[in-house]
Amino acid sequence: RSKQWYQRRVRGNYLDFQTYSDKSAALSIDSYMSSRPTSVGVEKPDDIAAQFDSISYSKGAAILRQAKMFMDPDGTTDYFEEAIKNYINVHRYGNAVQMDLYGELDQVYQRVHPGSGVSIKDVMRTWTLQMNFPVLKVSRFDEDHVGVSQDRFLIAGEDSSGDKVSPYSYQWYVPVKYMKKDGEATLEWLKPHSHLIIPFNFSDPEEFIRLNLNSDGYYVVDYSFDMASRLNDELFGPTPNWQQLDTSEKQGMIFDTFLMISSGMKPMSVGLELLGNVLEDTTLPLVPWKEVHRQLAMVGRQISGDSSLNSEWKAKWKPYYETLYETYKDYFKVTGATPLPDDNASGAFQERQKIIFAISTACQFDVASCITSAKQFFQKYKDENYQLPTDFKSTILKTVMSQEPVSDQLKTEWEWLWGKYLASPSAAEQQILYYALGLIQDNSTLIKFSEYCLNETLVRPSDALYIMGRSITQTKLGRDVSLKFLMENWTYLHEERFAGALFAVDAYVFGVLAKFSDQESYDKIKDFFTPRYETLGPGTAAYESSLQSIQGNIAWLLKHGQAIRDYVE
Repeated sequence: RSKQWYQRRVRGNYLDFQTYSDKSAALSIDSYMSSRPTSVGVEKPDDIAAQFDSISYSKGAAILRQAKMFMDPDGTTDYFEEAIKNYINVHRYGNAVQMDLYGELDQVYQRVHPGSGVSIKDVMRTWTLQMNFPVLKVSRFDEDHVGVSQDRFLIAGEDSSGDKVSPYSYQWYVPVKYMKKDGEATLEWLKPHSHLIIPFNFSDPEEFIRLNLNSDGYYVVDYSFDMASRLNDELFGPTPNWQQLDTSEKQGMIFDTFLMISSGMKPMSVGLELLGNVLEDTTLPLVPWKEVHRQLAMVGRQISGDSSLNSEWKAKWKPYYETLYETYKDYFKVTGATPLPDDNASGAFQERQKIIFAISTACQFDVASCITSAKQFFQKYKDENYQLPTDFKSTILKTVMSQEPVSDQLKTEWEWLWGKYLASPSAAEQQILYYALGLIQDNSTLIKFSEYCLNETLVRPSDALYIMGRSITQTKLGRDVSLKFLMENWTYLHEERFAGALFAVDAYVFGVLAKFSDQESYDKIKDFFTPRYETLGPGTAAYESSLQSIQGNIAWLLKHGQAIRDYVE
């Protein structure tokens, strides 16, 4: 009974969020030439610090999830867990290397699948000893078959340097789990330098194929136009089956589509059509809903250099968030609010988080009544020492601090909130406060906030890196302030202020640099760091990733900027 509770409440909820957080983060970082394999050699101390990143943690988690999928493809067995237990028991009180784990996985796999011709050791080598990941190309092979092949996925589209050679030629053993009209889930292996040929009834207009079920595989899928049309009809046609998809698969389909849009493999119109279809689902679960908003916010960030276009983009989607807020507004009242669902109730965790997220996004999209409520909460918090609702505290503070134009009253409120940060004994509360403080749209206040970060009696080093690299950089003005501040203070920041917090330097460097989307900023950043390259230490990989990210942002605007303009008009 306890295992059933774990499967339903803990594991189910976590795996839904794991695709949104860990896997998506890994795919984003791993799609650049500046990525690295999960398993690399260490030659100097800085190499150790550089391993504490999304590739180690997030990609590592995603690869293990994929391994669970091909060890237990029907979801009713525990062969993956059996192999893990064997690995732990064999090597307890001792040391182990990655091949020991792969050996245990392989031993169980060969027992369950004798004569499969697949070595799990070989499989895992292709996923851990080379960087990046595959995009699976799905297209008509002949009159009766669909063909699936693989290519290396890169945001830039090609390896322009050629200096990162893989022993496996950027080919993978790919576990392809797919479903057709008959509803039967099938797992087959796409091996390096080969094709997977699958029977397909093209004469049936309702036949389709859907790959990467539950989004368990660490890859993306690019369907040819005719295969995409068939799948689109299946999911959103006259008898739509979108709601039947697993929550993780819904999120993964949205994320993968926009990742391919960023690479230029798909036009923006495909993504916008998908978002429109998805938002027709009135029962949309929290995780894919969060993914929709993440992609809307990503577009907003990319076009933030054009304030007029960005405003029109937000206005385009505002009616949806106004309707959404009307559904949940009774939970966001200073007095007489409806209590949030209790986490202990079945399914209440997702519903509770959905309400919290709905309120947050409504305020972000300038829904007037949402902003009014947030201001009412804040005034009571400031004037009466009122305890803000824990679940809405971040939304309230961020909404108030981000208001424009910046008035003298708002500056005064910022100073008061800064005092709350200094007085708080809770690191968790301080994080909520500094993310709100970084949103004020006033140049002098943001500079002052940055200068406070140089004083360790006010801000501890780990907080300072996140304030300057993530909090202040949430907006275009903040990014401009942070870049200027970094350049003016780099020697002191690197050699003195953060000498004891090297593990966070990469997050700081990437946070400040990676979101720029214009050639002038790219040139400025490169000119500044080229003679200082050796001083980057653990931030070297983050700097290289940032340059590629900026190039990708510039290319994104060139490819999709006009499509966004056409859409909002």
